[in-house]
This record gives sequence, structure tokens and C-alpha cells, in this order.
Amino acid sequence: MPLSTQRLIATQPGVSAECVLIHGWGMSGCVWQPWLSCIRSACHVTVLDLPGYGDSETMNYRDNDALLRDCVESLPEKAIYIGYSLGGMLAMMIARRFPERVQAVATIAANLKFVADEHWSCAMPQETFNTFYSTVAARPKQALKRFLSLQVNGAEQPKVLLNTLSSSLEQTPTASAATLTQSLDLLAAIDNTVLVGHLQAPMLHIFGERDCLVPISARSRMMQGSSVQAVVIAGAPHCVFLSHPEQTWRAVYQFLVDEQLLEPQTARCLDKRQVARSFSRAAATYDSVADLQRQVGQHLLSYLPERATGTVLDLGCGTGHFSALLRHRYPNSHVIGLDLAEGMVGYASTHHQSDNASWLCADAENIALADNSVDIIFSSLAIQWCEDYTSLFNEIARVLKPGGCFVVSTLGPNTLRELRQAWQAVDNYTHVNQFNEQSVLTCSAQQAGLVCREADRTASDQQCHELTITLEYDNLKSLTRELKSLGAHNVNSGRPSGLTGKARLKALIDAYDMQRNQRGMLPASYQVWCCVWHKP
Repeated sequence: MPLSTQRLIATQPGVSAECVLIHGWGMSGCVWQPWLSCIRSACHVTVLDLPGYGDSETMNYRDNDALLRDCVESLPEKAIYIGYSLGGMLAMMIARRFPERVQAVATIAANLKFVADEHWSCAMPQETFNTFYSTVAARPKQALKRFLSLQVNGAEQPKVLLNTLSSSLEQTPTASAATLTQSLDLLAAIDNTVLVGHLQAPMLHIFGERDCLVPISARSRMMQGSSVQAVVIAGAPHCVFLSHPEQTWRAVYQFLVDEQLLEPQTARCLDKRQVARSFSRAAATYDSVADLQRQVGQHLLSYLPERATGTVLDLGCGTGHFSALLRHRYPNSHVIGLDLAEGMVGYASTHHQSDNASWLCADAENIALADNSVDIIFSSLAIQWCEDYTSLFNEIARVLKPGGCFVVSTLGPNTLRELRQAWQAVDNYTHVNQFNEQSVLTCSAQQAGLVCREADRTASDQQCHELTITLEYDNLKSLTRELKSLGAHNVNSGRPSGLTGKARLKALIDAYDMQRNQRGMLPASYQVWCCVWHKP
């Protein structure tokens, strides 16, 4: 019986590696959505829904051999297997049963045995498991809610992480009580201790330091064999790949490179980890200095349709300022605020609580929402921090309902041209963030199948309306302090390391001073494009 799978093509050219992702108990393949941008840079990905989860039909979990056969029949002939929790345990079983199909296995927060016994003590106590099992059988919704909380327990921002997990569950039908209990029976029955030292495939085990379901004491006992590695992610809970996506991917990536299953890749031109950290740190100060952002966002609101019901997505919601305005504009809609920076999402969820709003920490290039689920996507000054516009616009087209619209503003390459010119008089490093040409924007939208209606075009038949906004500052320090408070200072990989020396700083100030205007002020120009695309 074929199971439901989703195959996603790698975002980088020349990729041949195949990867399979297997979710954990109580989840579905949608749980991987926030992590896909990492792995799709290096692999083609097949996401599997286990029987009874997501779109897969139910089957008898008590026949382990049939379960494993059904899994591999739906998957590539040869692949790297990555499994989360129960999925990791199943990946090890597949590697033993079908060694010719498995190139390597990476388990994430997976144990060899989920329930402890006299031979394997580093697992869940039997009594605790029995209590949880009874709750699953009697009150499955309550049990799932409890299990979600256990997965985020120990995280630095558990509320944000819990929203991410909950959103992934909401995208597919909830598994039946029978599926939950049968798969829980399977989880309790698996004993992979017999596989230690007997698997041919290279093995990587990733643990969260604060995992309350899989103790890291299991690590040393799982490290038998010459091709077995283990990594502990500091400060991570059970759902380590969601709380620490880049660190988890780096561990998997380095493991696969070491095993010569992936080719080393060059560094990305935009450091998205730095983007997320920078904006998270700026959450508390952002609103106090966001005059440009407010001006552009307010202008962009005029491009929105007058009425809407259903779901509105604020993509790159930041502190939630415009999410609140969208809720006021569309009181009969549900507004989702999504941002890459956990700090921003945490701030927004705290300061803009509402019954018709929810918050999601995710990457715009891999939106953790279901296909055809959003009526309007509003995004103001956010997508310039995306690296792969092809992935971005494919995701926009995927989640929009037919007839839905994408209303967006973004920055062009002439942004902060005065500061860039001043730096060019000092050295050849990349000191100012670099943004894409308009042609990249429009071409990516067209390739994703989005259209620009005639009424939305400019007089010159362009698909984007251009604005030039020039701010003025008394001195360079005022500008750089504002950029830092916004989280918008230099986050490119080509930025220089270390502090700027006094001589170079003086040279920069002198070069910028030459551009003072008639009022004696330093100009800082922003090139802004406002665009509207529709899904036919």
C-alpha cells in the first residue's frame, strides 16, 4: 500500500543526492516545513507521511515488516535517511532490513528504546509511558497537546516553538485515536539495541541538551561502531531541528560531506543566521526607530483589496505592528504573523495578542503553511533578506489560494548608495547590505505562475511602483546607530571581521561628509519597490 509522499527538488543546481525525511509520533510530514530551506540547498527531499498520519491511509502497525516494506516502496531507490524521534528509530530499522537502499542515517532526538527496561535505563520510565498511553486512548487531543509541550520543554522561547509545532499539526487531518495508540504500541515495542554495531550505513545521532524525552545519557551507549557519530546541540529541547535549525543542519551536512555523500558548498552571500540573530536582538528597540518602515508599510496598505475574509499572512511581521493593522482592516479574517527572527515573533505575540491572530517563526523561503490556505499575503520590507527568490515565490504561489494576492514592498540595489560610495573610498569589503535588481523580482514571480494585472501596473508598464525615500542625519553615528537598532546593519557574508580602526573610520566620515546636502545634512536614500501579484 503506497504511502503519501511529497518530493521537493533541491534549490541549488547540479544536485544529485536524495534524502528521505520521516516524522515522529503524533506529527506528520508537515513538521519538517520550517527546516526544509536548510536541507534543500544540498539534496532532493522526499517527505514521508507514516500510515494514518497526514494524507497516508491507516494500516496495522503491529506488522513491522509490512510497515517497513510499505515505507520503502514509496521512497527513492537509494537515499540518505533522516528521522525525527520515532522516525529516527524507523530509519535505523529500514537500514537493517534494506541496507542496499540506505546510504546513511541521521537520527534527530531518537533513542534505541523509547521505554526503559532492566537492559536500557536511559529512556522513559514504564509507569510514565503507561499513564501517557491511557491519556492517548481516552483523550487523544489532550494527549497531543501535552506531547507538543514536552517537545518544546527546555527551549529558550517555548511559546514561539509551540506555535510552530501547532501550526504544522493544523495543516493536515489529526490522526485518529486508533492510529495514535497503534503507533504508540510500535514506539514502545521497538528495540534497536540489537542493531548497535551491526548496521552497514554510516550513522549520525543528534541530541538536544535539554531533551526531556530522550536523555543524552543514551549517547555513549549508541556510539558503538567505526562509522557512528553523535552531536549534542547545546540548549536544545526534543524538537532540536526546529529550535536550532541551522546548527542541526550543519551537523548533518558535515557528516554527509565527511562520508563523501555531499559535495562541499561555497558560503552563501547572505548570512541568514546573522539576519535572524540581528533582528531578534533589535526587537525591543525596533519600533522606536522604524520611521521608514512605518512610512513604507502605511503606503503599501493602500494596495490591499478593500475587503477580505479567510486568512491573511503578514510575511516578515517583525514586531507585529502591521499585523495589528491588518486585523483591524479585516476583522473577519485570521491574521498570521510570520518572521524568521524568534525574538521578533516573541515580541509580537506578547504585545499584540488577539483571538484572530497567531504567530509563526519560520523562513519565508519555506512557509510552514498548507497549500492553497492563504487569501492575502502582505509583506513590507522583509523579502530583501531572502536569498533564493525562486524558492520564495514558489512558496508564495503554493500557499496562496487561487485568486489570492501578494502585496509586497522591498528594497532595491540603490538603497544606502551614499553610505556605499563612502565606504568604497576606504576599502573593498562589503559594508552595506546588497539587494536584488527589480528584474530578479519580477522574473521569479512570473516563473512561479503569479501575474500582474493591468490595473496594478505603472504608467511605464512596469510591474513594480518605485519610491525613493531620503532620510537625513546630523552625523554618521546617528545613521549607524539607527541601522543597528533596526537590526538592519551589515549581515552579508563578505562583511569584514573585527572592529573598524580609527584611521578607516575617519576616512569613512570624511568621504561621507563630502555628500552633505545644502542643509548640511547627511542623506541616506532608500530605493523601494511596491508590487502586487495575483495567483490565477
